[in-house]
Amino acid sequence: MKNKTNTNQILQNVIEKITPPNEEKLAIDKTLIEFEAKLKPSLKGYGAKIFVGGSLAKQTLVKRDANYDIDIFILFPYARFKTKSLELSKLLEQAMKRAKIKYILLKGSRNYFQVKFKDLVLELIPILAIKKASEALNITDISPLHVSYVLGQIKKNRKLADEIKLAKAFCYAADCYGAESHIRGFSGYALEVLVSYYGSFLKFINNVAKWEMPINFETRIIIDPKRHYKNKKQLLEEMNEAKLHSPIVLVDPVQKERNACAALSHETLKKFIETAKKFLKGPRESYFFKEKIDIEKLRSIAKKSKAKFIILKAVSSKNKIDIAGAKLKKLYEFLYFLLKKNDFKILRSDFEFNEKTLEAKFYFILREPPKYYLVRGPPLSVQEKYISAFKKKWPNAFIKNKQLWVKAKREVSNVTQLLKTISKTQLREMGIKSIS
Repeated sequence: MKNKTNTNQILQNVIEKITPPNEEKLAIDKTLIEFEAKLKPSLKGYGAKIFVGGSLAKQTLVKRDANYDIDIFILFPYARFKTKSLELSKLLEQAMKRAKIKYILLKGSRNYFQVKFKDLVLELIPILAIKKASEALNITDISPLHVSYVLGQIKKNRKLADEIKLAKAFCYAADCYGAESHIRGFSGYALEVLVSYYGSFLKFINNVAKWEMPINFETRIIIDPKRHYKNKKQLLEEMNEAKLHSPIVLVDPVQKERNACAALSHETLKKFIETAKKFLKGPRESYFFKEKIDIEKLRSIAKKSKAKFIILKAVSSKNKIDIAGAKLKKLYEFLYFLLKKNDFKILRSDFEFNEKTLEAKFYFILREPPKYYLVRGPPLSVQEKYISAFKKKWPNAFIKNKQLWVKAKREVSNVTQLLKTISKTQLREMGIKSIS
């Protein structure tokens, strides 16, 4: 890494830029107080409490241009509701109806709700108020324990909150942030645990740069911050096999059966390691801020390459961010496959998902295939019936080097034709409302 003083100055500049200003934090707090006052009376009958979680509670919130997403957990008393775990969503829904709060129902391991309240997007998650991980009846019940763990780490090291913010911004800019299936990256909690474990952003990144991509099951990266397991062998024997498919096994400090990096893909980890190495060779602020797709730059690249520049816009029919993102990413990958299959030469492609509108844009710089292609027929030395069958199918067949050939027109030689091959039924089944 280059000059350490210069790097520290870069990191300090980034911290100032990614930390929400006090007036913004105060505005969020004020809005949350108003919302809680509206909902609280409807929860009294259940004895349920409101608990603000996520990055806001952990002091690791990163400044955003769009509306902030805030996790609000509704804690139902354990003793009273432990036998009614499956009913919590319905009870919370009834409470919101009584409070006259508009919401969108979101499907999950336990259904939860999205509420747009003033300038905030709130996600209300019904959970059991547990004191230890073993009491959890649903993965979401653990969330307050995650908050307590991270706050405990920050209490030991006051600078840790800023270090975690750096890691989140760096990871987001590298397109590696988020456990959602269209990203398959690091969750916010995974980064909080990793930075706490290594002690700072720079120590974390230095270690990431040394990681080697696992080549098989035995070589995967194992990190156990609380040393729940004596050794790697015990971990592999005792942890659920389904949790071990990711390239990193990060043992959750508050729940030893859980891999906090279970959603991470090999592709995302590889990209993250490469980005860490590049940053250490030449630290710059730009590594912490996602570069917006420059349409004019892409157009210029296409022109210089004598290629076509295509922008496609697709809208998901799903209303949950991670599901919509996953459906749109799957469509992008499907289109990429179709283009390759139909002999388009793809020089560059980009995927851009807008969480606010639940739409995506696909950018392709490509060369279209020739409108005509040669079909190779049988050699003249074969039986006459094979030659006749080929000529019957292809009346314009010709002979070259004692072989039958025909010049055939492609059904798909441009993107417009390609899109017509995808039916409305297919799009509907893929969770896509429209593509243009």
